[in-house]
Amino acid sequence: MALRVLTVFAHPDDAEALAGGTLLSWRTQGAQIVLAIVTDGDKGTHNENEPTSSVVAKRREEQAAAAALLNAEVRWLGYEDSLVQPTLALRKDVVRLIREVRPHLVLTHDPTVWFRHGAYINHPDHRAVGQAVVEALYPAVKKANVFPDLAAAGYAPWVPEELWLAATDEPNRWVDISHLFEAKMNLLLTHASQFPPEPTRLVFRRLAEEAGKTKGLPAAESFRVIRLGPRTVELLAGHLHSELDDAP
Repeated sequence: MALRVLTVFAHPDDAEALAGGTLLSWRTQGAQIVLAIVTDGDKGTHNENEPTSSVVAKRREEQAAAAALLNAEVRWLGYEDSLVQPTLALRKDVVRLIREVRPHLVLTHDPTVWFRHGAYINHPDHRAVGQAVVEALYPAVKKANVFPDLAAAGYAPWVPEELWLAATDEPNRWVDISHLFEAKMNLLLTHASQFPPEPTRLVFRRLAEEAGKTKGLPAAESFRVIRLGPRTVELLAGHLHSELDDAP
């Protein structure tokens, strides 16, 4: 059975920037990938005179080009860029999406991260989307009596196997992207309105090298991976048994 992956990120380009090498790796293994994008990226311009409709059209075209390289489907949730909040409405939209796609893995922002690299304040949309996804995954996606109108409409409960959090300060999984770095750059640079080639290559090469150092990899992407399951107590019991088995 092919791996089904659902990414839920705030903006066009987030998936490619934060996990592009990993997504390319999964694609080569035959994974089915759905890229859910919460906003249209309508604030993604430094030209205050550029019409919003023009910005949105450009970013949708760029995202379509990136998705083509991943053989991925794109879903737009239609929230306004820079104003996302972890509301019940967004949580419900994410629950509907997860129950429809029925992914094995969900990949999103780490909602706990406020600052990175000593030079970056994490976008509030990133934290809001990450929080909404985490709160959708527990307990809403697995209980028919949470948002019962979704179940009545045919969106049956579903529990993914794992949650992957990108751009995290607490990684426990590393993906070697050294052989895919150039392909990641090609993927990322489809978002030409956001990423000029030279500084983008410099920044993302350095980030990949830093991520890989911990595991002795030339270039990597790192994630915080959390196991999920239908019954929390059974999941925790299995985790504790695993820890005991690994103990010296």
